[in-house]
Amino acid sequence: METGRTPMEEAEAQLYRRIQELRTRARGDQPAPDVVAEARPAMPDLRTILARAETHVDELRTTAASLEESLPAKVERAVERAMSEHSDARRADELRELLRGLSRQVEQVNLDLLAERLGRVEDLELVVDLISTGMAALRQDIATLAAMVEQVGGGVDGVIEKLDQPLQVTVERPQRSGVRDLFQPTSDDPPEAS
Repeated sequence: METGRTPMEEAEAQLYRRIQELRTRARGDQPAPDVVAEARPAMPDLRTILARAETHVDELRTTAASLEESLPAKVERAVERAMSEHSDARRADELRELLRGLSRQVEQVNLDLLAERLGRVEDLELVVDLISTGMAALRQDIATLAAMVEQVGGGVDGVIEKLDQPLQVTVERPQRSGVRDLFQPTSDDPPEAS
């Protein structure tokens, strides 16, 4: 943390850096991959980002709740002190300054909450984009699979048509070369008795 900065200012600066990073990423204005690898470490996954955002929102809520509890009492004490210690004109000036300070703090809390909401919306946009990209890829894979199933079905239909046709078998006899004596016994005929 830098010196002179409150935890709230540090959280706000970190939030604005994160918003700019998400906007750049969403627009596709990312630098070359080797520059990104040198510039920052690997990005945490989406669950980690959402958990961090939830932690920051809880911190903002806690800070807002503590301000809600302590500010009225502080303002009241300051007003009482100013009224008892100074003249009416000076008391009115101090009261105006206190009210301006209070107004600035309330405005800052509103800005912090608005920035956090914007960050959450951008995170949701990123999630929706990831889901829609995944669904498009899934649809393409299903269409490819359906085409392959249809092609296999056509091949099966062709085989079924061939199986429905009558079976024709051709038997080929071995041929002997030369002229055969018709009166000579074959291997199946019994030998002639002399």
